[in-house]
Amino acid sequence: MDGCLSNLRTLVVQNCPKLTSLSLNFKHLTTLEILIIDNCEELNLTEEDSQDLKLSLQKLNIVTSHKFLVLPQWLQGSANTLQHLEIEECYNFMAWPDWFPSLKSLQTLIIIDCPKLSSLPEGMQGLTTLRKLIIRDCQFLTRERIQEDWSKIAHISEIDLDEDSDSESASEMDDDMSEDLREEDDEGSSDEENDESHFS
Repeated sequence: MDGCLSNLRTLVVQNCPKLTSLSLNFKHLTTLEILIIDNCEELNLTEEDSQDLKLSLQKLNIVTSHKFLVLPQWLQGSANTLQHLEIEECYNFMAWPDWFPSLKSLQTLIIIDCPKLSSLPEGMQGLTTLRKLIIRDCQFLTRERIQEDWSKIAHISEIDLDEDSDSESASEMDDDMSEDLREEDDEGSSDEENDESHFS
């Protein structure tokens, strides 16, 4: 069966709450570029673990998996190709592997609603291609905690944290209010000039 999937490029496994294993040998999935796991609460991705693989995975999305504790070892096989990693609603995901900095092609990292995760990956500053970081609804990975490790992510051009949207909205509102006041002042000045011209 695995050999029949040797040309597979996209694999989506969705809404299989009782599925516990993919029963795949990843060494045959050398052309797989996109893997999306969504709402497979009992799926254990580490059963197929092997670090000595050569894979071509570019995008990995893992959403709503209670058995997802750590990144699987086989992901190292895509160290030179993985560009997008999204982990969402994985309530038991709590730690980054030591080899995470080997994902040298990573461009986007999205972490949403992972309440047990409390730190950024070590060596993250070495991911020079990383351009976008989104972290939301992670109870222990607070904005204050992230600021303590800001040196790890200072090179990232787009950072979206929980409070950013509100802060930006407030700032925009302040700017709008300031602009309105300036316009009112300008109008007032113009009226005064017109009055003076009229009476002169």
